[in-house]
Amino acid sequence: MTDGDLRTSLIEGLRACRDTEREILGALDPATRDVPGPDGGWSAKDNLAHLAAWRGRQASVMAALRDGRPEPELPSADIDGTNAIFHAERADWTWGRVEVDADASTDALMAEIAAASDEALAEPRVVGSIMGDGPEHDLGHLGPIAAGVGLEDRVLGLADLTQALIDGGAWPDRSAAYARYNLACYHALGGRLDAARALLRQALPAEKALRTLAPGDDDLIALRTELTSLAAR
Repeated sequence: MTDGDLRTSLIEGLRACRDTEREILGALDPATRDVPGPDGGWSAKDNLAHLAAWRGRQASVMAALRDGRPEPELPSADIDGTNAIFHAERADWTWGRVEVDADASTDALMAEIAAASDEALAEPRVVGSIMGDGPEHDLGHLGPIAAGVGLEDRVLGLADLTQALIDGGAWPDRSAAYARYNLACYHALGGRLDAARALLRQALPAEKALRTLAPGDDDLIALRTELTSLAAR
């Protein structure tokens, strides 16, 4: 495997994210895209704007890294505050503008991945942020929307593709372990415990920090009593 395989897999994962967004959100009745979610939560439009905002943020960070500039600051010191600001900035955008931004943010991040040096791309923080603002982020936000239009399998397909890309690419060991752990959390929350177990058997033995994190992670509560055995080499 070469560093090119890592680069290709990250780009392919982002392209799959955007394709999945288009299919799931395109299946919605246009009249419902701005309707708040349960308990007054975000609408489908809000979710897509949120996903695009973080992709655009990561593209800006990578551009600064590539140019030797300081990393741009987040608008708030905490994630919830930043999310609130991103939401407020985009709340009045039309659906069309949000879609344009979703395309642009994906294209910008893929371009930065293509332009990054092999050394920069292999940094665990960089790979983790691309995953966190790409497939992992989409899996967390698209599931409830997909369930409403009968496309749950499309989100599962994105998870399966992400796993295949990790397995087949030249991923740094630490980055692969964290990616598999996060996929395991996604499957555990969805009740797919065998899939979660298989991923944890790879992730936990590979990374001590994950073995420390897992027992207190509520995403894995259904497997809490099995974590010691899953972490055994």
